Amino acid sequence: MEIKRLTALSGEEFHELGVFGYTSMQKYEAITEETEDAFHLRLSLVQLKAPFIKQELSNDEDIENYRKMVKLGHSLGLYADGRLAALAITEPQTWNNTLMIWHFQVHEGYRRRGFGRQLLGEVVELARRGGFRAVTLETQNTNSAAIRFYRQCGFTVEGIDLSLYANRGTGSEEIALFMRKNTT
Repeated sequence: MEIKRLTALSGEEFHELGVFGYTSMQKYEAITEETEDAFHLRLSLVQLKAPFIKQELSNDEDIENYRKMVKLGHSLGLYADGRLAALAITEPQTWNNTLMIWHFQVHEGYRRRGFGRQLLGEVVELARRGGFRAVTLETQNTNSAAIRFYRQCGFTVEGIDLSLYANRGTGSEEIALFMRKNTT
């Protein structure tokens, strides 16, 4: 196993990582309460009656954006058995001196081996050495496994967008959670 800084990424390499998605039987449900003096927001882990299935297919525009980010020199690939087994595509956010993870994926055949944890640790170390104050990412409230993983790696929820994916009240299950890990 070897982790390398990426300077280029082909569409073929990206697609070899397999389908990007998840299935979840849990979600963090948002409960809000507003009064004149206060705003309360609580996220509670709840069981779902049916599995929530999310599969994302990156289109040519996504892949081109990822290629541009990779060229910036802050993205990493984890290689095992002579192939790309995990990927972290990141982009510096100069306005707030953070390194944003835009895409984090471990090939299905390489999961549960600690590769994701190692790769994420290297992203945090790369950010620290680069002088970034934090690493940030966005995930969904329906991806309870990812939230658990990121929390175990020291990330905390620091922001929530209740309507990033769809207007509230439309039946959409998804809420954006923004997570962060400070590097200092």
